[in-house]
Amino acid sequence: MTNQNPEIIPTEGVSKKLKAVVMILTVVTLIAFVALFTKLANKPSGPTKTGSTVREPDQYLSEEYKEVGTRLMNSGLIEQAIDQFIKVWEMQKIGSVERAKAAQTVGGLYADLGNCQEALIWLFRAEVSDAALPLQPLIDSCLAKIRSIHSGR
Repeated sequence: MTNQNPEIIPTEGVSKKLKAVVMILTVVTLIAFVALFTKLANKPSGPTKTGSTVREPDQYLSEEYKEVGTRLMNSGLIEQAIDQFIKVWEMQKIGSVERAKAAQTVGGLYADLGNCQEALIWLFRAEVSDAALPLQPLIDSCLAKIRSIHSGR
């Protein structure tokens, strides 16, 4: 066993100086965390800036659905494309041009499938949203088909 000097080995625990340093560092760390969480909590979650336009996060998702719908449509998967454009329509504000265009696309796709009853619903929705869209020829064509089916009974 070695001889230990009782004056060198603390008998009461940690020194007051060391306690003070630990307490100060703890307080500084706590303040830093509070500042970080406050900054994160106050971070705006609204529109994000892309180029010169400000777009809502839903618009990114809407663009994604539109892109997928266009690809499905070009691949001949009309029913799946309809589902994508209906999602675009649901995400847009009432009366917006994008909503009208989505409804026009859905109506046109239903007309391509020969489902004029469903096509007319979507074409009329598009017409109500934006009367400037060139819908009348397709509406007239669907109405004529429906009338010929009903008159043939």
